[in-house]
Formats: sequence, C-alpha cells, structure tokens
Amino acid sequence: MGGESTGSGLAWLALAAMLSAEPAAAQEVPYLALERVAPGVSVCAGGLCQPEALAQVFGRLALTEAGGPVPAVRIHQLGDSHTAGGRITGAVRARLQGRFGYAGQDESQPGVLLFDYGEVGATLRDLQAWRDAGAPGGLAPWAADLVVLAFGTNEGFEDGLDGAAYETTLRDEVSRLRALTPRASILILGAPDALRIGVAGGCSADGQRAPPPSLAVVRDVQRRVAADMGVAFWDWHGRMGGDCSADRLALRAEPYMRGDRVHFTGAGAEWIGGVMAGDLLAAYEVWKAARATVEPGGAD
Repeated sequence: MGGESTGSGLAWLALAAMLSAEPAAAQEVPYLALERVAPGVSVCAGGLCQPEALAQVFGRLALTEAGGPVPAVRIHQLGDSHTAGGRITGAVRARLQGRFGYAGQDESQPGVLLFDYGEVGATLRDLQAWRDAGAPGGLAPWAADLVVLAFGTNEGFEDGLDGAAYETTLRDEVSRLRALTPRASILILGAPDALRIGVAGGCSADGQRAPPPSLAVVRDVQRRVAADMGVAFWDWHGRMGGDCSADRLALRAEPYMRGDRVHFTGAGAEWIGGVMAGDLLAAYEVWKAARATVEPGGAD
C-alpha cells in the first residue's frame, strides 16, 4: 500500500511539472468574440431626430427610475416582419428593463412593459384593419406611453409607390394615434436598408442586388412627416450602415443579415435592437440632464 501511494504521488508530481512547463498559450485558449459592428452615421444626431417629442415617455421613465410608486411604462411597437420576429424588440426590451425594471404582469407596478405586434408583409395601411379588429394581438396601443411605428419595408418594395398617397396615409395614422393615445409619445422607425435581387449593376458585392427605388421614397416621407408633425424619428437605415449595408452585414463572418438581404439574423437583430435601445437611452440622458439644469434636483 505504501509503495503504491508513493508511486502515485510521484506520477502526479511529474504530470504537474509537465503542465507547468508548457507555454501559457498552450494551457489556455482565450475566447475571442467576433467583432461587433459600430453603428453607422445617421442623418439624425445620435440616430434620433426630434428626441424632444419623447418628453412624455422620458418623464414616465424618470419617475420610475426615481423609485416612485408609479404604474408600468407601456411601450407598444406595431410593424411588419421585423417586429413579428420578436428579436429586435426583445433586445430593446432587455435593455430598458435592465435599466428601469420589469413590471411583470401587474401593470400597477413600476418598470417597463414592451408589447410588440407585427405581421409578415404588413404595411401602414394595415393599422386601420387592426383597429377595426379591436386591438392587434389583444393589445391596446392607445393605452401606451410610447407607440412605435415600424413599417416601411414592404411599401418600399412596391413598384411605382405613390409617395403622395403614402404621405397622406402616414399623416392620417399619426393624427389618429394622437387622438387615441393623447398621453403617448410617438416614434417612427425609418425603413431599414434592404436589397432586391436580380438588378444588373447593383451595389452588392456580386453586383446583382440593389435597394428598390421606392424604399428611399418611404424613408424620405417618414423623416419629413415626423419633423413636420413633431414626432420622433429613428434613422434605422443610417444606423445599420446606410446604402447597401444589408449586403455588407450579410457577408460578415458572423452574418447580421440573412441571405435575402431583407431580414436580420438572430445576432443581427440583437445588434440593431441594442443600437436602437442605446440611442433611446442616450437621448433620455440628454433630456434628463437638461431637465436637471432647469429644475435642480431632477425628478421627484
């Protein structure tokens, strides 16, 4: 027994010596995360035009952050397949709830609740049908503190889109939302970059893809209407990298866009959702700092 114990001890000592003699690189292989993409340059400062239009929801968030016994801050996003996927809004939800708390199912408790409802192929014109049905997905966006309109991609793929008619529709919908949700802030998400295949001389790496012409029309209308009607606008197109960024993001080692150059991968959805949340929180900090200057002591 004694001899076996001594031999066993010597064997372990020899193994330990061998391991300690190996180069550090051989003992430990560090995990190297794939490089994250920095947000692109935006036509709006910090990605967000008219951030002052979010003052109402920022005020509610400030009360929540101050620890006041206030009801949950309700955010409703309505949109197309980008919203229906749930990953982009999931990233936004996680960031906001990490900062301001999760209200759970009890809306009388402080925190943030973000509801999303989207349908594949949906356009802004579907909002009327959703209202006629009562409320999308059983939700009531007119009881919200922030309503996010995330349409535009499908309109952008319509050949010969009537820009004037689209502008009328958008103005009408913003007016209706204001009438239904007088306490809510409104945020329009500008249509993201997307590419159509089968276009000779396109901007993609293979030269066969390009944005459909109507997509730029949609974005221009969204930005102008938001500025004219005093609602917030988030420059999705710019923050994802601008023209043909859908192709560049699809060709990354870790793709952020799917092969269709229209929809985001899981990793891409979490990334762009994080960018959006970061822009909203940055604007909130600016608003809060300005308010503290005007009203020393901040929210109470």
